[in-house]
Amino acid sequence: MNKYLLLTIFLLLHLAAIFTFFPDRIIASTSKGHWEAITLIFMLEIVFIWFYMNGLSKFPGETIVDICLRTIGRWGACVLLLPLVVFLMGQMVLLIYYQTSQIRAVLLQSTPTAATTFLFLVLCFYGAWKGLAALIHASIGLFVLFIPFILFSMLIGIKNFNFNYIFPVWDGTFSFLHHADFYICFTILSSFLFLGMIPQKERPVRFGRLAVGLGVVYVFGMGSVYIPLLVFGQESAVLLQYPMLMASDTIDLEWVVFDWLPSFSVVSSSGLAVLMASVLLWMSSSLLHQLLVPKLNIKWMVSMLSLLVYILCLFIPNIEVMNRYLQLNAFVSLFCVIGLPMMIFILGRWRGKKVST
Repeated sequence: MNKYLLLTIFLLLHLAAIFTFFPDRIIASTSKGHWEAITLIFMLEIVFIWFYMNGLSKFPGETIVDICLRTIGRWGACVLLLPLVVFLMGQMVLLIYYQTSQIRAVLLQSTPTAATTFLFLVLCFYGAWKGLAALIHASIGLFVLFIPFILFSMLIGIKNFNFNYIFPVWDGTFSFLHHADFYICFTILSSFLFLGMIPQKERPVRFGRLAVGLGVVYVFGMGSVYIPLLVFGQESAVLLQYPMLMASDTIDLEWVVFDWLPSFSVVSSSGLAVLMASVLLWMSSSLLHQLLVPKLNIKWMVSMLSLLVYILCLFIPNIEVMNRYLQLNAFVSLFCVIGLPMMIFILGRWRGKKVST
């Protein structure tokens, strides 16, 4: 598999997470020095990626499921990986609910929630049905199609920037560490876990290239937070449900074909969200298939999980309830993005010592 394909989907999955939950959570977690919270998150991710890739490199041709089954047995693999399935499913449900709510707010105001969710999930189901390899290859087309929209929707608000809103730039107390919204942002760190589902011989990308890709994502992460901050200020931005969306609505460009400029933001973020939800659905199905029911065709698992996700999405009544579920899922994400890479690293070190003796 081409290294540039993996880097592309690595970038797009991070962007999908950033444009879903990231800006409003960072803005809500602190009233000053937002860059500190953003930088800390990305510094932690680069450390976890190093542990993850280092551990995976000790098991040529194996996925995280193969590694766990061979080293700690089926029961140990279930204990380690089933929480990951719970997190992936929760992330997928909340991602789909958030994006369909945004679509209805901007493009399909009179469309019922059930219909919008169904149409969105059909696209995700098709992507997961085709498999991870197809999604990775499709990422190039999605990159070419949506990145220009993303850049346009981010940059059109520059003329309304008030750079006085950037102050104060330092939070000496690191107050964001005491706020639950900061830990919700850890869900974006899960965007590198898919690399463990690809055997190493098909995973030619190295840590250095991933670090460069993460640097690009860091720039987008800073922009997604500071663009609405510089347009509205902290006091107003913290009240917005979709800060990036509203920042693009502050400009009136008569030459644009769309009547409402946030359409650019919604179309691009929704396209990336379909890709991410498809990957999450495939990962969940693959993990359950290999751990619990290896004799069942994985496509049946994709179908059953898609139905479950649809039902769960309909049980979320409003954004306030979604926010509470986000906080619950954040606790599981801490285990997945910290515990899983560390465990794979430890298993890799153990294997290295065993081979050397």
